[in-house]
Amino acid sequence: MSRVPAGDARPRILEAVFALVRRDGVAAVSQRRVGAESGINVGSVRHHFPTRESMMIAAADEVGRRMERRLAGCPQPVPGDRDAAVAALEAVCRALIPIGDRGRDELVVLQEFLVAARLSETYRPLAGRMGADLRSVLRAALTPLVADDAALDVEVELLVAVIAGLSAELVQPHGMAPGTDPAEVVGVHLRRLAG
Repeated sequence: MSRVPAGDARPRILEAVFALVRRDGVAAVSQRRVGAESGINVGSVRHHFPTRESMMIAAADEVGRRMERRLAGCPQPVPGDRDAAVAALEAVCRALIPIGDRGRDELVVLQEFLVAARLSETYRPLAGRMGADLRSVLRAALTPLVADDAALDVEVELLVAVIAGLSAELVQPHGMAPGTDPAEVVGVHLRRLAG
């Protein structure tokens, strides 16, 4: 194994975690396998991530950071402009459901992490924070469109269900129906909301 500059090791390790989870699931991730996958010796992997759990949490955090970067590029709603508010909300939803191979890898890691959080106390706090963050982002994006707080609470949960459902469908073996575009599904839902 070649020597890897310290600044390059962490991203390579996380990409290796993504690759292993995508191919073989969370159970396949070990420091030794991540070292082999990344080309980084296992001692260096352990230096960056002392435990398997710390590596998995870092991978889930990386999914969150990537989503945050996509969200930062979303347009902001213009006060009083309903069309701009719908466009901004649609951009937020697209940022939360990444498309393409890299996006699919993120969704696989996220889904596997959420399953692991159901069974492991180690992962539950981060999973809970991710859920709260998702609702916060959607609430902020929906607020210009939904004036009533009770209705806003319901709309947030409906949109969480749409996003979570589409995200799961994109990574499950049965997948989405052929020709289904998740962005179009979100768009139809939002047009009904704005109707």
